Amino acid sequence: MDFQQYYGNEIPPTDHYVSILEHWAGLRPDSIAFMFTDVEEIELPMTYGQLWKEVRALAGYLQSRCRIRPGDRVLLLYPPGLDFIVGFFACHAAGAVAVPAFPPRKNRKASRIRSIVVDAGAKWALTTNQQAEQLGGEVRHGDLMGVQILGTDDPECRNLDAYRRPSIDGDTLAVMQYTSGSTGSPKGVMLTQRNLVANAQLIFHAFEPRAKSVGISWLPTYHDMGLVGGILVPVFIGCENVLMSPMTFLQRPTRWLRAISKYGGTITGGPNFAYQLCVDKISESEIEGLDLSSLQIAFNGAEPIRAATLDAFRRKFEPYGFNPSASLPCYGMAETTLIVTGGPSDPRPIIKSFDRTELDSKRVVPVEDDDATARKLVGCGAVLPSETVLIVDPDTREELPADSIGEIWVSSPSVGAGYYGRKEATERTFKAKTAGGDGPYLRTGDLGFLFDGQLYVSGRLKDMIVVRGVNRYPQDIEETVERASDVVQAGAVAAFAMDQDNREQLAIVAEVARLRDVDWDSQIQAIRRAVTDEHELPPDAVYLVRNSSVPKTSSGKIQRHACLHAVRDNELKLIAKWVRWEESGTGSVVASDARPMIQAATSASASLTDADVNPLIVQAIQYHVRSVAGERAKQLSLNTNIVLDLGLDSLERLEIARNLERTFGGRFPEQVLDEIETIGETAIAISRYLPAGADARAEAMLTGNANGSVAAKRPATSGEASTALAQERAAVEPEDQVEQFAEYRRLKATMEQMRMTGVPNPFFTVHDGIAADTTVVGGKKLISFATYNYLGMSGHPVVSEAAADAVKKYGTSVSASRLVSGEKPIHRQLEETLAKFIGVDDSILMVGGHATNETTIGHLVGEGDLILHDALSHNSIVQGALLSGARRRPFPHNDFAALDRTLQELRSQYRRVLIVIEGVYSMDGDFSNLPEFIKVKKKHRAMLMVDEAHSLGTMGKTGHGMAEFWDCDARDVDIWMGTLSKSAASCGGYIAGSAALVEYLRYTAPGFVFSVGMPPAQVAAALSALQLVEKEPERVERLRQNSELFLKLCKEAGLDTGVSEQTPVVPVITGNSLVALRLSNRLKGDGINVQPILYPAVEESAARLRYFITSEHSEDQIRTTVERTASHLADLGFALQATRAT
Repeated sequence: MDFQQYYGNEIPPTDHYVSILEHWAGLRPDSIAFMFTDVEEIELPMTYGQLWKEVRALAGYLQSRCRIRPGDRVLLLYPPGLDFIVGFFACHAAGAVAVPAFPPRKNRKASRIRSIVVDAGAKWALTTNQQAEQLGGEVRHGDLMGVQILGTDDPECRNLDAYRRPSIDGDTLAVMQYTSGSTGSPKGVMLTQRNLVANAQLIFHAFEPRAKSVGISWLPTYHDMGLVGGILVPVFIGCENVLMSPMTFLQRPTRWLRAISKYGGTITGGPNFAYQLCVDKISESEIEGLDLSSLQIAFNGAEPIRAATLDAFRRKFEPYGFNPSASLPCYGMAETTLIVTGGPSDPRPIIKSFDRTELDSKRVVPVEDDDATARKLVGCGAVLPSETVLIVDPDTREELPADSIGEIWVSSPSVGAGYYGRKEATERTFKAKTAGGDGPYLRTGDLGFLFDGQLYVSGRLKDMIVVRGVNRYPQDIEETVERASDVVQAGAVAAFAMDQDNREQLAIVAEVARLRDVDWDSQIQAIRRAVTDEHELPPDAVYLVRNSSVPKTSSGKIQRHACLHAVRDNELKLIAKWVRWEESGTGSVVASDARPMIQAATSASASLTDADVNPLIVQAIQYHVRSVAGERAKQLSLNTNIVLDLGLDSLERLEIARNLERTFGGRFPEQVLDEIETIGETAIAISRYLPAGADARAEAMLTGNANGSVAAKRPATSGEASTALAQERAAVEPEDQVEQFAEYRRLKATMEQMRMTGVPNPFFTVHDGIAADTTVVGGKKLISFATYNYLGMSGHPVVSEAAADAVKKYGTSVSASRLVSGEKPIHRQLEETLAKFIGVDDSILMVGGHATNETTIGHLVGEGDLILHDALSHNSIVQGALLSGARRRPFPHNDFAALDRTLQELRSQYRRVLIVIEGVYSMDGDFSNLPEFIKVKKKHRAMLMVDEAHSLGTMGKTGHGMAEFWDCDARDVDIWMGTLSKSAASCGGYIAGSAALVEYLRYTAPGFVFSVGMPPAQVAAALSALQLVEKEPERVERLRQNSELFLKLCKEAGLDTGVSEQTPVVPVITGNSLVALRLSNRLKGDGINVQPILYPAVEESAARLRYFITSEHSEDQIRTTVERTASHLADLGFALQATRAT
């Protein structure tokens, strides 16, 4: 491309970047050089004039006060922002060598940083003041021992008058770019000023940018693509570049495209995964209003480029102005500064099909796209001016003909000077010569070929792992795995990248010792956490295999490719495994990748000290924790675990989080909210993720709400006052569409993960006809264990006839509240029958079972009262408690002793105390010890409520429920609640108890007074069902026998049925959602319908199938079902522990 045509009389110098920056500062002092933004609120511009002045002033300070001299290596440990750019070019201006790196996390060992410090001999690290305080405070980060840390955003770190430009030319070492692969022994690529300028020129030729270009970049600046593409090229061109934090993009990919639309971006780019993320994660509502028509260049590199991703991105965003020819695949690496090949502008992108079998044999044979052997490859661009690219046999070093695949060798003015301090590695990699003596060339280690002027990359000669744009050496990961687990055999671990779900995934195969009684899951978890912690790359799959089964060469070297094939062909001798794409966890790809990283980060929280956190923020957190946890939060420290130490459930945790968000503004990122558990972690998360000014907001809240419980308020500084005022005015981002809700996005992510398993969605299956012991789905008759028609009353001719007669007599609806004109004779008949059936004075009907608990609990207790409920209580109980406004406190499941202890401490503080338990717990199939709870209730003068949804009709000799089962006086229970959709073959719910209770609810309960009365057909059905139970008590006995038989057979087959006993609810616990999903699907293939219960309905370790037994099931149906369940579980790899049922 003609520079003269592009620049006119403003062609920049090409000697070094200090003169290039000076050039544009002189010509375009008021033009924006960089803008840092979050796309939504923050915009921080910096002009070329400002940048040039800041660079020289900081360089003068580095020279005069820090005594930094030409050639000194200086670490750059900046978070995303403009400070990095100033620090980077200040190093150049001072003649120092910039060494960009990612700042180590607080309380986290980062051996890679330590290795860089040692390798580079760095004595100084530049960063921001906040980061400097974290890394260099009283507890200095261990990896930075011996390094002086300077916060360069401090205005005092400037001395323009002291600046003296050193001698700089093209051979001056400018950057040491550490390859992102190795942690234990990273190699620093030495890049001169000539390398940097030459690569910018090559990119200029490949991109052919328009005269007025605007760059958009979210790429990390410590990575070659972010540094060169996001900073150096824009400065070379003299254009404006808009920068974002990588997290801004990763948390919400639409912000990248919004930035292009908002700022008129013409050049942008990223690795292939970034484009796929936009395809997968940007909803239709988020696309509305996008205008991508300004975009000329969307470069794609740093990892394998997929034709499917390019096509999917085109199809999704072309309607919004995206020009498909903007896609610019390219190829490069740190050793060549950045780019090697890219372009031309037309045609673009170039995608060709080749015979895959020939490619495997390293031969290039083009075929038509529809050929059965076709494998589509994306052309990575043309060889650029002043470069030579050869395809060479890596063993013989012979240059190969055009139809062959070999190692890619490169000669280019962008190729670095070598690896710092590593002469042998430099000779081997940077100074290779062909068999004919031509050279020197850079050996890339990548395999590829040239075809029709394009470079195609077909694989990797080396085993470098490239996943989501991150490069790692497998041997480093393998060493980490060996250290992480005592059962892993030394020298028998393989780490490699594999293609799954259209992206590269990190897989680990490890031999383990022959040991008994090993908790394999904890071993896998330790491996995942260690690899994530040390390498910032969460594993996607971990396979533990038998001793001596990992493929090796005759000399004992691990054969990683053979391991890959063994995984693909299911040939591993597995002991245990964890595979991300086979799990049904929550969240998007970004969320699931982040989860292990956060776990690893928070695992070190026990070392937090008061110096690590703001005391005002901690006091505010403690206030909110105490407001929810009450007496459980007497003793709080930084390391108090809100979950484990205080025993709070998930809803209580979310209540605390919501209160903190109201106090401090903003919202916690979802993945962070999932992981923070201690007071200290929460304080750090507030400082890191919620808006600035947190201390001022905390102080304002405490002085207003803490009633003098905190120290006297100190005078606010003017800065604090303005910060607090700004926060008061800060607007909360509105959410006016359901698609924006985090909860809905989480649901869609979960649904997508389920879809990716390949197992059909088990929910909302359409059932034809009556569901009893059998059901009909899609025209196929199935044995049914998925409905709670316990006594076969639904579909019984007598019950159906009663319902039909009621419709004929009263119509399909009573068309009014019963208080007004909806009262029918059969309403009172059913209520009186229920009261007699249970053994109390009276009852009241309500139209919904879930609503019965909500309206009753919420009406009987309120603010100033206490609700104590079983930790495994049904959602309707928890929701009723939340809506009541009363203090809510769960107690351990079925633990009446724990309840007693709690009441001993708390009863005197509350007017009313309501204890809520269930008769039969429908998730676990166990039941409550009613007599003991009655004792506790009487001892402490509390009210007792028993939910009999699953015990009415199933418990007691004649099905009269828990009072009959325990031979108790039903009047010892204050409130009996039940539903009519199980044994009573209807719908709705009821409350039964004293005459006073029922009368009070009848005239005042909102869910009754302001709701239509129960439809006549449903009333008649329930009334008829209860009469049949009285008439045919053998149904209850048959149900009991069937339930005992099912449970007995399950135990004999070694199935895990948890704590189920003496009830018609029997779970088979798999401890894995994916296994439960697959087991349910396989049973359906056998003609058996049983539903899986998956995370998050239960904890992942409690995932299960739940069997509802009925009186109508035959012995043959029960035996067949248990046998098929056990058989499929064995096929799925479960070791069944057969026991003799007693």
